Amino acid sequence: MSNARQAEIDALVAAHLAVDPMAAPPPGTLPLAAPSFGAPEVAEAIDSLLSGWVTMGKKVAAFEAAWAEYVGVKHAVMVNSGSSALLVMLAALRETERLAAGDEVLMPAVSWSTDVFAIAQAGLVPVLVDVDPDTLCIEGHHDRPVLATHMLGAPSQATSPLLLEDACGAHGAEVGGAKVGSRGHAGVFSFFFSHHLTTVEGGVVVTSDDALADACRSVRAHGWVRERHDRARLEAAHADVDPRFLFVSPGYNLRPTEISGAFGIHQIPRLDGFVAQRRANHADWCARVAALDLPLRVFPETAGTLHAGFAFPMLLDADAPLDRAALCNRLEAQGIATRPISGSNLARQPAFPRVPGARVEGPLPVADAIHDRGLFVGNSHAFGDAQGDVLVHALRDAFAG
Repeated sequence: MSNARQAEIDALVAAHLAVDPMAAPPPGTLPLAAPSFGAPEVAEAIDSLLSGWVTMGKKVAAFEAAWAEYVGVKHAVMVNSGSSALLVMLAALRETERLAAGDEVLMPAVSWSTDVFAIAQAGLVPVLVDVDPDTLCIEGHHDRPVLATHMLGAPSQATSPLLLEDACGAHGAEVGGAKVGSRGHAGVFSFFFSHHLTTVEGGVVVTSDDALADACRSVRAHGWVRERHDRARLEAAHADVDPRFLFVSPGYNLRPTEISGAFGIHQIPRLDGFVAQRRANHADWCARVAALDLPLRVFPETAGTLHAGFAFPMLLDADAPLDRAALCNRLEAQGIATRPISGSNLARQPAFPRVPGARVEGPLPVADAIHDRGLFVGNSHAFGDAQGDVLVHALRDAFAG
């Protein structure tokens, strides 16, 4: 966009949109999330609409390059959601023969539903294992491929010959100084509205594997060669097919819009500040809730990691005088939004028996405890001491009443 046109749009947006991405929620409330975008994102999106180029284009490419640099990998391939990113990553691993049909992929029993579904949809076998009681993540070394979920911003330190990362809610988290998404062979992030960084809807696959990245580019867009770096070679190898419609792999249509890219390029510079505030909230709230001496556990940051503070999880003791439903009801009555911890024990979800090949390996006592007694409340870059006060007072009142 020209400087004059940008200035005109910025002025119009500023005049009609008073959105401060650091604005706190109404006093006395603790919502699940707060907006993270402001006038620059909206102005950039309007420019895309006015230009007429609204599908995946230069702004998506600019966001991909910036996100790859931020994570510390060679490639970022943007799609329309974090769940789509999982499907694209796993399908591309099949396409490049990093994984074969029927291979088992270990994953935490406490995760999101589409982790299970995407593994099966890629022709692989999801195997659910229990999570660590201190991190709520899959941990330890494993002899098979692992899809490690960084639960609610807590980074998993699991290792595997083929480590894959579900970092959908862990933007900016680190293990040993390395950002999540860069530790494994490939990883995924979500940019949904409530996440650290938003493109409204959106997701991305990250990797430093050149062939895998090109496979992801085909899988996300019909199996086309259009965005691949090896396009010329493939076109020459299939000279009998019009290169404008050359399909080299099974694919989907999971592309993002240019409007998503427009949002993203203005979000990345905000991210470190967002994560720092979320992490500070997490540490402060852990200390304050623990000091209440209630039958309720919190989950502080573990040594060697940087917690991204996506949300604030808690676990009721088995002998607590309140069950989860009662506690959630009392918190909700005081303006605090609550949710279960992700999909809780996915093996207990009614969809699980219908997932082809899916199975459980070993007992799941931690996942069961989380399923029955776990909950989370929101955390955000826009929250601070005031929201911590709301939480502490509401918890004290809930157990006193």
